[in-house]
Amino acid sequence: LLKGWTHASEIYCMSMKSVGDWCIDEKGVPVTDAKKKKKMLDAQEKEKSGASAGPGTGAGSDTSIFHAQKGNADSKRDALATAEFSMSEKCGSMIKNLASSAGSVASRYEENVNHMKQKVLPDVSSLLESLKSEIALMEKIGDSIISELEAAESEVSKAWDSYYTKAVEFSGSSSSELKSRRAGAQMGMTITPDDAVDGCSDVWLDEMRYRMAVAFLSSSWEKCSAELSNLFLSMKDTECQRRNRIKELMIESTQRQERLWLGLPSVVNPNLKELIEWPMERKLVEDDVQTSIRSRAQSIQRNDVEHKKADDSTPKAPGLSGVDENEGNFELSSPLVSDLMFKAKVIEKKSAGIMTSWKVTLAVVTSDSFLQLFELPSTCKLQSGSAPEVAFQSLIPPVVVPSMQGVKSGAKFPSTKSWFDHLVPSESIALPNCVITFKDDKTNSAFEIVETCLTSGASKVFTKTINRKLMLRAVTRDEAIDFIEALKGSK
Repeated sequence: LLKGWTHASEIYCMSMKSVGDWCIDEKGVPVTDAKKKKKMLDAQEKEKSGASAGPGTGAGSDTSIFHAQKGNADSKRDALATAEFSMSEKCGSMIKNLASSAGSVASRYEENVNHMKQKVLPDVSSLLESLKSEIALMEKIGDSIISELEAAESEVSKAWDSYYTKAVEFSGSSSSELKSRRAGAQMGMTITPDDAVDGCSDVWLDEMRYRMAVAFLSSSWEKCSAELSNLFLSMKDTECQRRNRIKELMIESTQRQERLWLGLPSVVNPNLKELIEWPMERKLVEDDVQTSIRSRAQSIQRNDVEHKKADDSTPKAPGLSGVDENEGNFELSSPLVSDLMFKAKVIEKKSAGIMTSWKVTLAVVTSDSFLQLFELPSTCKLQSGSAPEVAFQSLIPPVVVPSMQGVKSGAKFPSTKSWFDHLVPSESIALPNCVITFKDDKTNSAFEIVETCLTSGASKVFTKTINRKLMLRAVTRDEAIDFIEALKGSK
């Protein structure tokens, strides 16, 4: 926590230093990187010296101007932003005082950060390392105690199993077997194999082992409990000492932070008073803004004239030599009323193949004997026979411009999707190379069109032409015949 507190204060200190030095990028973010900051400071010095020599800037300005200047030896622009400040501006002294107060705040924070790094954080780190060592030792002792108790319990379990098994076996023996097992040693006799007792075992030995295992476990429990008590007591003493020291360090840090915060009003209050007394009459603000806009516009015009190429004034597009570039806002009529269009109709299209289906399509026959087929978007609910104007309008996306609502909703500007996507035909058929097949009966409204296309590339080795087949369908037979006549007439 204290490290994070110190780090946050250090970042704030560096940021306020950059604010006091006017090292702020075009997004209003203080520049704290040493190399970038040096470049900006150097550019500011160059900008100030250039502004004092140039007309319409420097001491002649009435408002503060902050702008990005881009230039190098080859008159190319880079992305280095610089701030231009004039002492004679109406709010210039106020802005300078604000920057100076930011530097003062940074100095006070820097003093607090240095104290935290030199006095407080080393003690906190020492406490942490000491705590880690104590915990490691306690864990080692605790693990050893648990292992001893588990081993003792395991011995008790094994001894009980052996004792219980022998006792059950002995109690289940017959009277003759018990008598032979309990018979004592014999004097002056030879034990033959037939007289020897088979499976003779002593239950007392297993009982003794079990009793001693239980006694050992009880003794281990007493000693381990004592050791655990000492361990817990040591942990409590260590934690109490650690918390007391942490408390002292936290109090010291908080008191210094309090002194820092209580000292900030003396830095900010003079600027606050000046801001409160700053006149905000509408007439004064409007004149100030107008003067600033005029000054900036003149500066832009001078830069444009300076960097303008010799051929910039002449139109680059062919056929526009007599066009007045100051005129604009031209409006053209719909492409469906163009003289280059012969006929437009909404019909259905199906490609060759078993799995294909009918799709509603806008078909346009041009005067150059081409059949252009435009697939309608999936959101379009038009059917075959609908008005071509409505179908064509569905190909045109709505005009969406950046707005506050759009930006807040997360919309991307400009859109990654081109507005011209749906205006590219899915099929472009050259009618002079086509053959139309139509089975004329009372119910048929579909016909086939086959285009012969010349091959290109490696395909020329095998064949010179290939055929492309499409099925087109109108709503009625009469409409189909009418569209076929348009295709033949265009041809």
